[in-house]
Amino acid sequence: MTTTETILDLRTEDNIKVQMAASGSKHLLADPGNHPAEHFKNEMSWLRFQSRQYLTRFTSNQSEFLYSLQKKHRTPMRDVYFKYTSMMGSHMFYVIVLPIPVWLGYRDITQDMIYILGYSIYLSGYLKDYWCLPRPMSPPVSRITLSEYTTKEYGAPSSHSANATGVGLLFFWKICFSETLTWPIKLLLLSFVVFYYLTLVFGRVYCGMHGLLDLFSGAAVGAICFFLRIGTVHALRNFQSGEHLWFPFLSVAWGLFILFNHVRPVDECPCFEDSVAFIGVVCGLDCSSWLVQRYGWNLICSRYASCGLKVFLRPLVGVASVVIWKDIISKTAVYTLLIKLLRFHDDRGEKAHLHDKKDKDVECSLYTSVPKIEILGRFLIYAGIPTTVFLLCPVFFTWTNLR
Repeated sequence: MTTTETILDLRTEDNIKVQMAASGSKHLLADPGNHPAEHFKNEMSWLRFQSRQYLTRFTSNQSEFLYSLQKKHRTPMRDVYFKYTSMMGSHMFYVIVLPIPVWLGYRDITQDMIYILGYSIYLSGYLKDYWCLPRPMSPPVSRITLSEYTTKEYGAPSSHSANATGVGLLFFWKICFSETLTWPIKLLLLSFVVFYYLTLVFGRVYCGMHGLLDLFSGAAVGAICFFLRIGTVHALRNFQSGEHLWFPFLSVAWGLFILFNHVRPVDECPCFEDSVAFIGVVCGLDCSSWLVQRYGWNLICSRYASCGLKVFLRPLVGVASVVIWKDIISKTAVYTLLIKLLRFHDDRGEKAHLHDKKDKDVECSLYTSVPKIEILGRFLIYAGIPTTVFLLCPVFFTWTNLR
């Protein structure tokens, strides 16, 4: 490291220490990423640590900028608006909303969104845990959120920004190249997409949850995942997964491989849980599509033009089915399968006591890894959601005369 780099690193550390002293070091250390450089140097490879040190130059002064922005623009109405619209990038929002196009007869767009969102969440989560960069410091910044869970994650890249970018580009693509929409309708829909994007992305700054580096790196992740999805669809446009017995096994093996080889963060960070959930959804989608193609099942839902207003009753049945699987059936069924029938070792008890060693309100604990049985269980629980959406719900719609 050069003398100049050393001086800059020391200045970064000094700046962090000054802010910690001003606002209470114990409180700041409760959030991941705020420890001095030596804390991370001892746990990282040389390349990983150097990249983190370089990026801290963009995060060390972000809190003052965000504080001044909040001080200038905050109002009670805006607080409510951005707090609640931030839920459009939340875990549960996607569980409930993503299946709806499938039930209205637009299966392809949900498939595209699942791949883009799934890998955006995984890649942004991987980079969060690789760099271990802090969120804007609070105080001085006020964090406006409905979910304390998200405040315990690292900062960059922003998964909200990644998701909004990937989904926004997908809708731009679909709308602009649509052959059925007129240009006035296209412009109206595109304006809604822009409004959604700006609300979700600017809201992360307004709410004190992310700085500019977080947003730009998140947008880059979302754009990469969008272009990879579009390129893959084009390259494999004639590929039929149902013709190949190996396809579902490869999909599950790949999903578990990238999850079990996820980078190990330094401090506790819950974003890996979202990665497990979304990769499980992607694999569940692959297996469901394979079954449909393999056995020629006709499970496509009809659209409004042929079925009328009753299509809008399908989400009532569909959402209920998804919630029943996720919150009532899945956990008992999956862990009974893994532990009682397949005899997987239940290592949850061995890890639990490690998470209780420190008071997390005082200082964020070092990462102690997620039990393997939990990774497998969460993976299968969320793989069951697309199975419910794509395979079971069309059957339920037939039974209730909604199809």
